[in-house]
Amino acid sequence: MDNNKSKTSDKPKPPTKLRLENTVDTSGMWFTAAVLFAVLAAGVIIYRAANDDTRTAANDTLPAPVSSSR
Repeated sequence: MDNNKSKTSDKPKPPTKLRLENTVDTSGMWFTAAVLFAVLAAGVIIYRAANDDTRTAANDTLPAPVSSSR
């Protein structure tokens, strides 16, 4: 018997579609974005509260303009 004969079952199979089970879905990405935004907002709030004595343009009062008497 010759085992080198071509059989119909020896044809190459078409590539199968691979599905990855550990991929991140859209809701996971939105959740991650919301968590990062919350952490960023908390950091800004804590930074602003800790540096309350910082002089900024918002809390700086300008001197009254001097009028000229010409």
